[in-house]
Amino acid sequence: MSTTLSDGVTTITLPDNLLRTDEHSWSPVRQAVTPTIEGGLWIDVSVMQAGEPITLAGGFDGDSHWGVMTRADYALLRAQADRPGVEFVLTWLGTSINVVWRHDDAPALDARDVFDYADPLPTDWVVPTLKFMRI
Repeated sequence: MSTTLSDGVTTITLPDNLLRTDEHSWSPVRQAVTPTIEGGLWIDVSVMQAGEPITLAGGFDGDSHWGVMTRADYALLRAQADRPGVEFVLTWLGTSINVVWRHDDAPALDARDVFDYADPLPTDWVVPTLKFMRI
């Protein structure tokens, strides 16, 4: 299964070993609790229809790293992330998810160099973090 991001015209293949860092930390249930003047509680509960955060990240563990991509591939991804309001289809683990970049939790796209070079090349590796929101 390949991991891809597509706007319907351009499809970018992402590293297959990106990890989802927030898969288990979100719930669609929202609750507002307001105390009443009589000392009771007014509890309003609903279920969100969209907005689930989806963060995919590579990483480092000692001498090993995963989810890496070249700086050239990262530049292609950056060009997509810098397009405001564009909806994408993220295919991850065989599931297609409609997403937008999560710019309200900046940076929506970030990366760290695997090795620091004074003059990096497009073929040098970076470890990316991609932040999306399900729509």
